[in-house]
Amino acid sequence: MKPLDHFRRTPARRYDLPPQMQKEKAPPREERIHKRYFDIPRLSGDWDRPLMGALCVVMVVCLCNASAPMSDVPDVQTRFSQWAVEQNEKTVQKLPGPTPEPESELYEALNFSQQTQEEQITKALEATPVPAETAKEEASSPFKHYEPGELSYETDKMSVSVEQKKKDGITYFVCDIKLSDVSQLRTAFAGDDFRSGIYEATSDIAGRHDPVLAINADFCRYHRDGVIIRNGEVLRRQNIKKHHLLIVDENGDLSALTDRSGKQGLVANKLEQQNTWQTFEFGPLLVEDGEAAKLPESFYINCNDGYYEPRTAIGQIGPLHYVVIVVDGRREGYSTGASIPQLQQLFLEEGAEFAFNLDGGGSTTLCFQGEVINMPSGGKQRSVSDVIMFMANPR
Repeated sequence: MKPLDHFRRTPARRYDLPPQMQKEKAPPREERIHKRYFDIPRLSGDWDRPLMGALCVVMVVCLCNASAPMSDVPDVQTRFSQWAVEQNEKTVQKLPGPTPEPESELYEALNFSQQTQEEQITKALEATPVPAETAKEEASSPFKHYEPGELSYETDKMSVSVEQKKKDGITYFVCDIKLSDVSQLRTAFAGDDFRSGIYEATSDIAGRHDPVLAINADFCRYHRDGVIIRNGEVLRRQNIKKHHLLIVDENGDLSALTDRSGKQGLVANKLEQQNTWQTFEFGPLLVEDGEAAKLPESFYINCNDGYYEPRTAIGQIGPLHYVVIVVDGRREGYSTGASIPQLQQLFLEEGAEFAFNLDGGGSTTLCFQGEVINMPSGGKQRSVSDVIMFMANPR
């Protein structure tokens, strides 16, 4: 008896027969129901072809009447002109009274009155004071600009003036600084510790000490050697041959050591005995005794003319009278940067008796009273290890 459902059931296994004899026989193949195709019924007789032809003609006529205009339609320009006239009539309201004819007395009077009103409005706008913030926004540009005398500071113990200058595609800042004591020329480290091992922006390091002016120094943690004396304390004694050494003595006078052939420790020991106030490892020496120093042919940085970069450098004009030059660079339309020979010439033009190059490039940063006034080449300040600060009061 067949099962009630349509599933094929597995027959019970017989254990008295071997597996070869227990294979189930395939069920008999059922007959397939073939599809039947039906033809469209046709009209009987001889009317089928004429009738189909008449229907086609009717359909063609209907389509032509639906798509073709029954009368002449204006072109696009004419229809646009008609639409403009209609819209003008809807939106423009006629003034009361007759329209004055040109060159008539009424026309001249109205024209004169309108001109007088415009002149009065113009004079009123010119007389209205423009807020300083609005004027600054209107005059804003992607590059910073400072007027002469805008950046200055002066007390009985210190005077600082910063002037922005342009020359030969270079934008640079000349900082004239006069101190009353050498202790006003100080340094500081990222993390406030020489051994902290961290880096910070120049403005962040200086911000904790409130200097009048601050610049990036020599990035002393980068080269990890050299003679490092800061604020009178010897922090590192290793001599290094590839740098020049900037020395600030106990009186605040600047000098440079370019012969680095001395034995390790002896240079630092000698400077310590002389109560040296600061030392910085970089270079090259730019100006000595009021004359251009001979630039090294092979040095830690490229000293050839034509190699333009942002620069930071410090010089001296007289006792406790310093000049700092910060050159912006890598900004098309604002400043290309300066080569070492160009930087040397800028110090000679400012009357420097001595000048020394510090770390530059993306590190070049100039802060005046807590504000970064130059434009660092990277679009933001680079994190550095140390800064030079000019303080308002002696220690």
